Amino acid sequence: MSNTLTPASIRAIIIFVISLALSAAVISASLIYMEEVEQDKQKAQREMRKWQQKINSSVENNQIIEEFESNFLKLVNQGVVGAEDRLTWFETIQQTAKKRGMPSVKYAVSTQRKLDETNLKNEYAGIDVFKSVMTLDAKIAHEGDLFSLINDLKRSDGLFAIDKCNIERTGRSSKDSENRMKASCQLGWYTFKGSSAN
Repeated sequence: MSNTLTPASIRAIIIFVISLALSAAVISASLIYMEEVEQDKQKAQREMRKWQQKINSSVENNQIIEEFESNFLKLVNQGVVGAEDRLTWFETIQQTAKKRGMPSVKYAVSTQRKLDETNLKNEYAGIDVFKSVMTLDAKIAHEGDLFSLINDLKRSDGLFAIDKCNIERTGRSSKDSENRMKASCQLGWYTFKGSSAN
């Protein structure tokens, strides 16, 4: 058997080697392509997770806004946010006095003053809180008249707290036998506005 290679054998070996090299190149290119596809897929999944988180956060924020918007609008409609509605307070006092037969109800409201920010919690930064002091002096037949007046004021526009209230007997006289008590109260009316600093 001869060890010499014929030209046909050499051509076959060359073609085989070239085929092997081409196959290796195609396999390497396929592996590189598959790796790039996998990286693109992972990148797309990361982006999709980011957008999903943004969407979830947006939905949650919208739910919070919807939840608090109705409460905020309720406060606006009740006269707690924005300008004071002193006319409503005065009309309420007059109507209650007339309804209860209270002969004398005197009232006055001080100038509205902004509360000191150092007295407010940090979470209320950006909100200015104002207070007006209302003084009430009324002749009443019994404590129920005062309770009715305060309850009617609660139903009117605004937010108030009773700072102090005194009731005292004025004595029995033939002239004023039905209204023998006197009530003196001080109420703090509060309103909220967005801070001018913001």
